[in-house]
Amino acid sequence: MEFLNPAALYGLLALPLLLVPYLIRRKPRRVVFSSLLLFLGQGTQATAKPWGRLRLPPVFFLQLLLLLMLILALAEPVFSVRLSNIAIVMDNSASMQAIEDGTARAVLARDRARRVLGDLSGNGKVDIFTIVPQLQKVNTAPVSPSKAIELLTGLEPYDLADAPTNYADRLNELAANHKYVRVYFITDRPVRGQSGLIRVLTVGIPRDNLAIISFTVSPSSLVNKRLEAAVEVANHSARDQRVTVRITDDSNGSALGNRELKVPAGQTASASFQGLPEKPHYVAEIDDSDALPLDNRQFAVPANTRSLKILGISPRPQALNSLRAIPGVSLTIVAPEDYQEPDRSAFGLEIFHYSTPALLPLNPTLLVLPPDSNPVANLGNPITRPVASGWRESHPLNRYLNLALFRPAYARPLIPKTAGETIIETVQGALALAMEHQGTRLLVLGFDPFPYLGRENLPMSIFTLNLLDWFVSAGSGRGRTTGEAIALGAAQQQSVLTTPRGEKQVAKPGSSSFTNTFYQGIYQLNRGGERQLLAINYNSASESDLRDSKPIELQSTENAINSGSTLFSFWPYLVMASLLLFIIEWFFIPPADPRRVPAAAPRPKLS
Repeated sequence: MEFLNPAALYGLLALPLLLVPYLIRRKPRRVVFSSLLLFLGQGTQATAKPWGRLRLPPVFFLQLLLLLMLILALAEPVFSVRLSNIAIVMDNSASMQAIEDGTARAVLARDRARRVLGDLSGNGKVDIFTIVPQLQKVNTAPVSPSKAIELLTGLEPYDLADAPTNYADRLNELAANHKYVRVYFITDRPVRGQSGLIRVLTVGIPRDNLAIISFTVSPSSLVNKRLEAAVEVANHSARDQRVTVRITDDSNGSALGNRELKVPAGQTASASFQGLPEKPHYVAEIDDSDALPLDNRQFAVPANTRSLKILGISPRPQALNSLRAIPGVSLTIVAPEDYQEPDRSAFGLEIFHYSTPALLPLNPTLLVLPPDSNPVANLGNPITRPVASGWRESHPLNRYLNLALFRPAYARPLIPKTAGETIIETVQGALALAMEHQGTRLLVLGFDPFPYLGRENLPMSIFTLNLLDWFVSAGSGRGRTTGEAIALGAAQQQSVLTTPRGEKQVAKPGSSSFTNTFYQGIYQLNRGGERQLLAINYNSASESDLRDSKPIELQSTENAINSGSTLFSFWPYLVMASLLLFIIEWFFIPPADPRRVPAAAPRPKLS
């Protein structure tokens, strides 16, 4: 026998309270008698204790049985037979790496699963499922309990957050599709409610945690090899915390800088590092030994500070040719009709000069006076020598720029079709719009900054250098999150991706992306003899906050009710029996009427 609501059994602790009315003496009542001779010498003292000798009438046992049956009914008891066909759904999200008294939650979950398998019949069949990156089966065919234990031993949580979903519906659908007699979901999230078919087993308790939520390394400029780093730390606790943030060279672990940081309760704080030497990749760490070690470190790869590979698409190639005069720039120019021919995956910037693509590319993109048919912005009427009326002073594109001297010879105001940030504007409309497209930077200009003339046109040259630096800072060093696909573009050669664990994934020519980025760390991408390093980090505020996970809501469904071959719920019969006992007590043992007073004997007449 099992209980679907075992918490109701705590009501059994209140059963002894039923004795209290029978231990307390009743309040004396005044009764008139003809003579007190019979009571002389036998009356009780006025100071007698209120507790009398325990006398339990038959109605007490009837009431006790009534309360016992009501408590058992609230606990929802069911009879079950030995299980034979079950599914075990293991939570393999990042929070299962949290430590509970020196043991990872994933290990505690495997122990709970072994206990479940121990109650399975010898010929029982088991299917194992995991929930990230999606709900999927581990084994191809049902396995025996012993084989299931072997599969569970090899399961490890990914560095991925749990995607929001309605687990009650998903698990009931799973049980219905595969005809499971019971589905066990083992997770670190709390559960509200329970059903006969779906059982949620919870491991772990709420804990405080600190997490690095951002780590970036970027060059000061295109020609400056010294780098800048910024680290942001979140405090998922109710008290202020002090931590030391350290930047190291991931190749040999040597320290490159450290800062002590105070992080207020429930908030974030950031630390910056200047003048870092150029290294292939970096690691930011905090020295806190908290519940989840995974989010105490992040990785970063700086952008290529020596060169910026640009693909120019223009019907006027002479203007773009002037970019070759800028140190660190390598340029390839194609006509708009030839745009689809070359492999574009190795370029750090694509410049569409008086042209526009049918679809926006995955590389960082600059649109210069695009045609009216472009997908980003409509263009207003032409204006000459426009005067800037507003600009974002803090934006890197306007760094060192005197906008009073910034007077393009020709411009067309931009009217954005999608959300973007206006960098420079006139009274007629925006001249520069900054946006993001699928995680990459996109800049639209309503004027032509080319050709690059250096000191001959200093304001425009400064703006051109600023925009190149802006794209460089978000180039190959852009951080990605675990689970995010690595786009390959129109790769025309075989690509090989090496994961932080040394596993190799091969993509044939024509493949668009790598998708199995399930672990945090440095990935190495090899294409056509070129090597590219990519930093992929775990970053989930909801998963790192271990204090208050959203509970899983479970309700009994028709599938659960109809699983009569395995479960027989008899609590409704207990309710009916309790009602019958209540009727018996009420009608056959009625309570005493307090208004009924014994009749007094008549007083004797005095002669």
